[in-house]
Amino acid sequence: MDYLLAVLLPQLLHGLVFGAALGLLALGLTVIFGLLGVMNFAHGELYMLGAYAGIAVIGVTHSFWAALLVGPLAVGAIGALTEVTTLRPLYRREPLYGLILTFGLALVFREGARQIWGGDMRRIMPPFAGSTPLLGMTYPNYRLFLLAASSAILLAIWLFFTRTRAGILVRAAVQDAEMLDGLGVNVPRVFTLTFAGSAALAALAGLLLAPIFTVYPQMGVEMILLAFIVVILGGMGSIPGAALGGLLLGFTESFVGTFYGAAASAFLSFGVVILLLIVRPWGILGTPET
Repeated sequence: MDYLLAVLLPQLLHGLVFGAALGLLALGLTVIFGLLGVMNFAHGELYMLGAYAGIAVIGVTHSFWAALLVGPLAVGAIGALTEVTTLRPLYRREPLYGLILTFGLALVFREGARQIWGGDMRRIMPPFAGSTPLLGMTYPNYRLFLLAASSAILLAIWLFFTRTRAGILVRAAVQDAEMLDGLGVNVPRVFTLTFAGSAALAALAGLLLAPIFTVYPQMGVEMILLAFIVVILGGMGSIPGAALGGLLLGFTESFVGTFYGAAASAFLSFGVVILLLIVRPWGILGTPET
């Protein structure tokens, strides 16, 4: 029994940590889909740019905390510029145009990062070391910080969308942007700021996970696949669904990946998504289209 707990408890914590970070990444993806109707294939590259922006800021300031503030803001500015110059002209066209555009943007961002920083793998060191005794074992302090930070940000975003006037305006734009425009609200600005916030969330996830994983130009490719799985599981456009989907996939990656390998984890994850699309295509917490 003690051996079983010693094996299962670390995987449980790993699943919580990775799931919370995945939920943070998928949150921006689901908000953009719910608001703009765009499946943003460049979201993984915004995640990657967050890690590289952190490397650039740390190189100047030697502070992880400065990077945690400046990096997401810089990528958010890139997101705002991207929305204004490329996505906005496509809003009244078929969704396929947005899909193709964001796929092309992903290639541009990835190659741009390769030209600036090279293709070698890099690493961001955690801002603090050490471990904390927890449930009869020791667990790295930075992973505990990552769990707490991701959970706090997810809660803050939920409160923003449910308790603030700005969040209610975004939700209203999802329901009926034309009516909101008729009431005098600058809807294009709402779209731009929301896309910028989504990009900043992706960058924040990339920077928070960078001390655990390596940083390289293709790092967003695998993560965008996981983020799409999270969004499909939780439900398109559902903020609580993004958190729930992230935890479910985090546990799958941790437990199945550890005991049966990455191939088995991927098989199970995609298998569940295919089954869910057949049985309940709007996801666990999503709502069916009327």
